[in-house]
Amino acid sequence: MDYRRGNAGLPPRKKMRAGTQLKPLPDYFCRMLLYFFPLLAALIGWIFNSLLLRYLFRNALPARAPQLAALAGQYASEQLLAPGQLGATLRDPQQLAGLKPLIEAHLDAFLHGKLKEKMPAIAMFIGEKTIDTIKKSLMEEIDLLLPALLEKYAGDLAGRLDISSLLAAKVRALPEGRIEALLHRHLGREKRLFGLYGALCGLVTGIVLALLACCCR
Repeated sequence: MDYRRGNAGLPPRKKMRAGTQLKPLPDYFCRMLLYFFPLLAALIGWIFNSLLLRYLFRNALPARAPQLAALAGQYASEQLLAPGQLGATLRDPQQLAGLKPLIEAHLDAFLHGKLKEKMPAIAMFIGEKTIDTIKKSLMEEIDLLLPALLEKYAGDLAGRLDISSLLAAKVRALPEGRIEALLHRHLGREKRLFGLYGALCGLVTGIVLALLACCCR
């Protein structure tokens, strides 16, 4: 028995001759790669993106929702509801013009109806012309008073109203799973597109790799 061999009883291994090359991949195997590998890569890409969205919708975004709501409220407080910005919006002549019909209607109802009930002695001595004069004078005073009144109200409101804390508290009070349901409802189209993008990227990657494997055989 020859003990010089590494494994007793086994035939000696054939040495590969110098310059010997590996056999190229058969054609049917290349065709299988071209058809099967891109589809498999597309499926993997779609599954990966779907799992990523599932994690985001179920865990990441709901957990961060109160912080996001607080940031949104802080931005609204600083940019949209700042005392100067809110006061300027309320002092806008177009905004004030929208209030005048309501004020005039209320003054008409008071001068022609409730004045007789509240002060019948005075109502007996004034006529329609006097009522129109009183109404005109009151409207002029209201035009002067209303902008300053609204600006002061806006400043007081902005100082008392903490939108950041209010939004964060509202989001924390939502039932479990509510945020995920809202995300699925309002981002359903984006969710499907994200899954399709993953499948498309996987398909393109699979085609490129399959072509490279067949070209380099």
